[in-house]
Amino acid sequence: MVSLSKASSILFAASSISSHVANAHTLPKDFDMEKFAVELKELRRSQKASFEASLTAGGRMPNRGKSSSSKTSSDITTVAPPAASADASRIGNPNPGGPTADTFLDGHEFIPPQEGDSRGPCPYINCMANHGFINRSGQDVPAFILAELATTLFDLPPTMFLPVVNMAIFAGQVIVAENGETTLDIERLWSRPGEERDASQVFPNPLRVLTEEMLAIPESEGFEPSNEETFTNFRYTVDEHLLQKLLARSTDGVLTIRDHQEHLKDRIRDSIETDIFFNFSEESMAVAANQYLFPVMLMGDQLDDFSFLSTDTIETFWRQFRFPEGFAPRSVRFGAAFDVTAFNEARQAWQTANIENAEEVFEEAKGEMKEEKDEEESESGTPPSADLAIM
Repeated sequence: MVSLSKASSILFAASSISSHVANAHTLPKDFDMEKFAVELKELRRSQKASFEASLTAGGRMPNRGKSSSSKTSSDITTVAPPAASADASRIGNPNPGGPTADTFLDGHEFIPPQEGDSRGPCPYINCMANHGFINRSGQDVPAFILAELATTLFDLPPTMFLPVVNMAIFAGQVIVAENGETTLDIERLWSRPGEERDASQVFPNPLRVLTEEMLAIPESEGFEPSNEETFTNFRYTVDEHLLQKLLARSTDGVLTIRDHQEHLKDRIRDSIETDIFFNFSEESMAVAANQYLFPVMLMGDQLDDFSFLSTDTIETFWRQFRFPEGFAPRSVRFGAAFDVTAFNEARQAWQTANIENAEEVFEEAKGEMKEEKDEEESESGTPPSADLAIM
């Protein structure tokens, strides 16, 4: 019987808790998409007017204001006031640089994180920091601005992401001040329970760091706090093997939604077969279902084909957490020609398909493992085992 150190036991327990406080990244069945489409057009019109006014005033678009996207966040200042000693160039500005594809990222140039900056498991939030849509430090970020930026940057309703913010509050990852203001350091999103899950596209399942060799270490010499850096470095770093497996699916310079769906299936199978701590709840399936389609959908530049993206763009995205050159959401790039309802309907259909695929593969892989174990036990003369305790 392997003996885990106290610290290992705590990490295992924390990783095994599933969060069911919200069905993240989904829309209510009664969501009014037509109303959102009107609101999105008004947002772009308002941003264009602000940009033109700023040109008249000789400046850039303002970086302060109230939310216009949801009642939940309407009373939250979108950008925390900078400290007296803060570098103003590192203070987040949630507004685009301009109202066209050519100007959208003006003032939001990519700058890699500095030493001491905070980055988390969500590549899109990391991109927001690296491009200055939130504080470039990744610290003291107003929590609900993340839901608003889903609309500003990706043409997605903020309603999809308010549960994610509430989940982070529930999980203790967000600081709630006495006056009700909510801020977070995005590195805290790694903590569990919360948004970060097993079977990520390119991040390793965190407890894979606990190899058989490590688990065999006597408890007195085990995974103690002094070894914490080993654990965090492992889980915070893109797994090169996983990234290469994803990129290798491309045969013509692009990666598709289908390629990402197959990558998700492989991640689930491999996790069940090789990770004794693998945790994959219904909530995890819902989160993964969107995470595996977002890179292709959100960064593409085609009017009505949301199914593919260049392999180079996806590789740069994961290696640097960087938007592609000339990035702009479709409602900016194509204006009135863009059908946001069709866009979100496609996203919903692919998410549903991913959930169904994940459930099917998960059950199949568990069943195969049980059959193999029963065969081994039958050959050895031991009674058949009960269902595998894989969550």
